[in-house]
Amino acid sequence: MLTMAVAREEMLLMSMTEIAELADVRRPVVSTWRRRYPDFPQPATEERGQQLFEATRIVDWLVKTGRAEQGEIEGDLRVHTLARLGAQLAPRTLIPALTALICLRHLSGDEPLDDETSGLMARLREQADDTDPDDELLASEIRGLRAPWLPAAVDELVEAAWSPQGAFERIMQVRDRLGAAGLSSGRLDLVLESLVAGLADARARADREGEVRLVDPSAGVGDLLVAVAGTLRDDQVLRVTACCADPVSARLTRRRLAVRDVPEVEYEARTDPDGCLDEATIVVTQLPYRPAEERSAVLSLNALNDLLLPLPPGATAVVVAPADTTAALDPTSDAGVLRGQLLASGSIKAVIRLPGGLVPYRPGYELALWVLTADYAVGERGKVLLADVSDRALTPGLVDALVTDVLAWRDEQFDPEARRRIHTVATPVSALIASPRPMLPRYLPSQDDLRWDVPERVARALELERMVWEARPDAPRLNSDLSAVPRPRPPRTATIAELSGRGRAKALSLRKGTRLPAGLIRPASSTVNATNSHPVFGPPEVLGESEPGSRRVDRFEFERTCPGARHSKPGDVIITTVPRPSAAVDHDGHSVVEFPARILRIEEDGKKHFTPRVLAALLDRAGRADGAIRPAQRLQELALPLLSPSEVKRLDRLLADLDDRRDRAHREIAALDELRRIAATGLADGTLTLTDPNA
Repeated sequence: MLTMAVAREEMLLMSMTEIAELADVRRPVVSTWRRRYPDFPQPATEERGQQLFEATRIVDWLVKTGRAEQGEIEGDLRVHTLARLGAQLAPRTLIPALTALICLRHLSGDEPLDDETSGLMARLREQADDTDPDDELLASEIRGLRAPWLPAAVDELVEAAWSPQGAFERIMQVRDRLGAAGLSSGRLDLVLESLVAGLADARARADREGEVRLVDPSAGVGDLLVAVAGTLRDDQVLRVTACCADPVSARLTRRRLAVRDVPEVEYEARTDPDGCLDEATIVVTQLPYRPAEERSAVLSLNALNDLLLPLPPGATAVVVAPADTTAALDPTSDAGVLRGQLLASGSIKAVIRLPGGLVPYRPGYELALWVLTADYAVGERGKVLLADVSDRALTPGLVDALVTDVLAWRDEQFDPEARRRIHTVATPVSALIASPRPMLPRYLPSQDDLRWDVPERVARALELERMVWEARPDAPRLNSDLSAVPRPRPPRTATIAELSGRGRAKALSLRKGTRLPAGLIRPASSTVNATNSHPVFGPPEVLGESEPGSRRVDRFEFERTCPGARHSKPGDVIITTVPRPSAAVDHDGHSVVEFPARILRIEEDGKKHFTPRVLAALLDRAGRADGAIRPAQRLQELALPLLSPSEVKRLDRLLADLDDRRDRAHREIAALDELRRIAATGLADGTLTLTDPNA
């Protein structure tokens, strides 16, 4: 067991990797600092071939050189210290021990735990028994503590964080860095927690009703409860009920609420969820995670229904649910019928499709946010507020706009004609129940759009035409012929799933690409040329990173390795969603389409609505939020406008002109770049010279 002196000495040592984490830079930056700045601290010792530095000197250097703020970096230093020493303890032990000591200090008048006298651990155990005689909070954790260096580390962390509450929340923020993956796997991005807290609108409810009765029937370690509690003023009354299936999480949540100075009678953390919603006024929760093979829309919608049924009159629930609850569903399927019943009840007030990447431990797990209430008179009757922000990053500004949209719409005094909603659309429930499409809004231009944005678009198009003409006055004048529609009527739309579905004349057909073995693709050369190979059309060609035809596969090897694989046809649209959504036309065809790219082919029935260029341009509008590893929507969910044949013809003519000009510009740029290299190289090595044209 470590002595206190050794512990204190070890707590001041850091590796270069830990220095990079502390300074929030990449590891090579620290090496650069060591090489470039003579005053950078020298290593204090070496352990198993790894150089270690005195942490206090590192902190002083970072603060002195303006690379860190003293107040902020002190807390980070204590966390690094705990992570280093905590390696001696199992994460399942370290987090409960840390939080129990912080809670004990808080309940003991915020006096330091370590008074640097003998018998510290025995005294702390006695103090814990006196403070928690029923062992509901911390007594067991402190009785089992076998790390005498930990109380001193907790004291330093509390001092650096300015309060026990600040220290506790700091531990919860970095619990994954302390090895507690089990407590971190379901945590949400902080900006999503702020969206949930904003939609809960706890401060306004406390002002109206005098108190807030906050419940999370699946609380985990209380992240959402703390996010909502943090929006209340100190003078507002809060009563909290947290249901935690795991007894360890329940005790952790009790401690987390205890350090927030919530009186004991006003919070409860229990493992049995039965009856927990009986007196709730605000419910915030995240539906428990299920792996993809076990997850289904039916299960998720049933969980929403089970949450809604016991909701007291007037209560509001903000629920983080899987995105498949908003996906395209057959209205006659079990999931479709259940969602239709939920919508028809009038209890669904808002549904927001979120970007991916908001569960850091599961970046492929996509989410939607549902706002439910048992107050059916709120909002516009017969409508639900929909938003789709899956194609952008969830920023604080976007959070504020969404909260404002939803809360204004739910206000009893709301006038839909008096306020313009930014990101949401009030959609008739009847249209959603009968539709097999995803629950996504259809954004229509507002009066302000028609008055300001549309004329600005037309003016910008004219300005761009002028810029093109000024760059190439010898070329034919570009005329896009874009103009505003006096009385706009958005075109009818259809999803790719509908356009390529069975049981009707297909407008489009979707085909998978071919998985090509490693080593089969080779660059075009004299040995791999057009006569003995097939061109490859994959994500690099779609994204413009490779010229079509520059990558090829040997014809005979391909036929032997991938028997039965199909080629593209001239005019096929090749689309990829990885690494980002994009589409391109394979004008020549006869290419091997490389997975994960896919072929979207226009069938006879679709030629009145699409040409290859038009289809690719419409598909290219799809996007992805930062941090997401999947596209905002499934390819089959994308809704395409069905333009009239005359509009398709005119748009295709414009796109062909633009493509031709782009190709010529690219060829000119490539020629100019090559000429520049030849001139510079020739004069540099003495093989070329510049003659005087006037000589």
